[in-house]
Amino acid sequence: MDRWLCAALIGYALTFTFSKPMTIQQWLLLTTLVAVLSWRRFGIRRYTSVLGCVLCGIAWGSGNAYLHQITLITGDNLGKTVPLMMTVTEITQTQPDFWRIQGTVNNIQNQRLSMPATVRLSWYEPPTQISPPQAGTTWQFQARLKAPQGVRNDGGFLYHRYLTGQKIHALGSIRSGSFVAGEPNYRQQVYNQLAAFEKNLSQFGILQALTLGERQALAAEQWQTYQRTGLAHLIAISGLHLTLVAAGVLWLSRKSMRYYARSRSRRETTNSWVWATCIALTVTFFYAGLAGFATATIRAFVMFSVVIIHKYFALHTPSSRVLLRAVAVVILVYPLAPLQSGFWLSVVAVATILLMNWRWPIIQGRWRGVRALWRLELTLTFAMWPLTAMWFGGLPILAPLTNLVVVPIVTFWVLPLSLLGLFSLVVNAETISLWLFRIAELPLSYAEPILNYLANSSWQWLPAHLTGPIISVVVLVLTWVWPWHWRYKISCIAVFCLGLVIRYQLHQYDTQVKFHILDVDQGSAIVIAQADEAVIVDTGANWELGGNMAERVILPFLQQHHLTPVYGFVSHTDNDHQGGVATIAARFPALRWFGSGHGLPCVAGQTGQWRRVAWQVLHPRRVTNNEHNDDSCVLKFMIGESSVLVPGDITKRAERSLLAHIAPVQADILVLAHHGSNSSSENYFLQAVSPYLAIASRGRNNAYGMVAEQVKQRLEALSIRLVDTARGGQITVTFDQQKWWIDQPWAGTNRAWFDADN
Repeated sequence: MDRWLCAALIGYALTFTFSKPMTIQQWLLLTTLVAVLSWRRFGIRRYTSVLGCVLCGIAWGSGNAYLHQITLITGDNLGKTVPLMMTVTEITQTQPDFWRIQGTVNNIQNQRLSMPATVRLSWYEPPTQISPPQAGTTWQFQARLKAPQGVRNDGGFLYHRYLTGQKIHALGSIRSGSFVAGEPNYRQQVYNQLAAFEKNLSQFGILQALTLGERQALAAEQWQTYQRTGLAHLIAISGLHLTLVAAGVLWLSRKSMRYYARSRSRRETTNSWVWATCIALTVTFFYAGLAGFATATIRAFVMFSVVIIHKYFALHTPSSRVLLRAVAVVILVYPLAPLQSGFWLSVVAVATILLMNWRWPIIQGRWRGVRALWRLELTLTFAMWPLTAMWFGGLPILAPLTNLVVVPIVTFWVLPLSLLGLFSLVVNAETISLWLFRIAELPLSYAEPILNYLANSSWQWLPAHLTGPIISVVVLVLTWVWPWHWRYKISCIAVFCLGLVIRYQLHQYDTQVKFHILDVDQGSAIVIAQADEAVIVDTGANWELGGNMAERVILPFLQQHHLTPVYGFVSHTDNDHQGGVATIAARFPALRWFGSGHGLPCVAGQTGQWRRVAWQVLHPRRVTNNEHNDDSCVLKFMIGESSVLVPGDITKRAERSLLAHIAPVQADILVLAHHGSNSSSENYFLQAVSPYLAIASRGRNNAYGMVAEQVKQRLEALSIRLVDTARGGQITVTFDQQKWWIDQPWAGTNRAWFDADN
């Protein structure tokens, strides 16, 4: 059976390498070929069942990928305001002047969809006279829908993969809405009861996350503190919490059943273990329901159920096979679970624990419990290193120590008291509930200053860009856990460190110039890089509700490529160009700025040389703060015999001024002015620039219709190739000594189906 499961999982894993899901015709053709070969050639008959399981895995993976990619919401409903009927399924995330609502949509423009679509909507500045939509209720919205796609850049969070893993079919913003029918579901009611304690509890966000799996009350600083100290897994309902609840209920149930079965007749007719496990399964299922049946909780519940079934039928199976079967069941329940980081974190954690129990001897002697826990935390931190580097951007060096101290506190103090407080709240004992919650948060309040200090200490955070490529880290971890002599392990570490030093030295002397046009949605951000230094042109947008593209895209990109910016240009004062200046200036205080009131003014005639790149300002011809589109700082970069023109947001008026003053606008590459608006890029200007390539930096779902069709027609008439950040993400142009070439590393055409452009 396990051999067949492995074969099926291999086939399933193969589907995540396909550029598009396998069609039913292709699958049937492959099945027929296997059947014919097994009938004609005796040599592969023994493998027929295994090949059949591989095909079943391929069918399951491709089938679910195909179902997800079915266009439930057609293109004629995107990019415009349409009426839709939504049943809210998740608790609404509420912030001042902003609500995020998620639910299923069955009806758009009075037309019923073939299948319910999951949609996530944002409501900015909602009316003060209505309350946020409650989970379980149905609402009528006027909403502008857009494709479920995020920005794509090196080092950044790939939002489109997250949306695919969550099976979200569309995003959108609400213009207006009204309540239709329905009552809040039970989870929403409990959430409302617990929300009344928010002002009375200093650690309310963490307690709410532990009991209901809702993290919206967590401040961004609080979440970063727990993440950078290696404790993020404690503030989300996961396998650890579900296991603790199950173990506690099992223990209480066994004790209760023993008391119940004091008489001989009851002892002979009552199986206390069966009753205890049934009660434990019921309670953990209810606990998973309180968490909204999130993927992490369902995954933990499935794994716990698989273990219980093995115990019930007295199946003496190695733990590794139990894990294999549990993973197979999880994939049956959540076919897209591998696109979520929590799936891999759980599997790696459990596999590491199994490996330790299999290969390493049991610790004996004094303090063996503490020593065993220390060894476990140290090993888990080391094993999780590649995943934390990939998804969280670094490794908290003190994670073993913080987990050694905090995990027992949360396990034996915070979580039990919080659950008792939640139970008291459910039975309307609010005074007792508040008292229990206050006791539960005490150790967290005492630990918070220490955790904040550690989180803000750069010495205890190892950034991912300092540890080399992820594949190198994976190889290092595998060689360390491999059962061979210590001298080989130490040799591998020495080779790894030597490789990092050599790689760093080679990077220092790199002569290639790379021109990165980053995907910052509807905005502009360019990074010109050579070796370990960079020049920044524009910084993307800043949002009134918090955050900006510098934090989300530019800084992670610079870290990923080990770059330190030395010059910064801001073409003009529009938010989508200068929104991240303050963030980047705070991170790199020595950076020298030009334009838009930041540092030196940007005015025609300025020139400079940085490494192999010569730059020249062509416009404006007088000193301004670059406040208007036609006062944008127009830059020309020369790399050897090649050149790039970056005209900001100038319109036809400024284009004519450039030509009237005989500015040297001719360039091999043109970044389209004003993101491809029809107010710019007139035919005579394009003829004067005469580029081989035009690049549009714009948002996939922008409301302005950019790139304008008229601009596309002009480019096509002049045989100028157009490349778009909205279709494929980040664009990188590499300049060598004699030639240049273009690449889109995150374009869906070059990657697996889940990276396809929506």
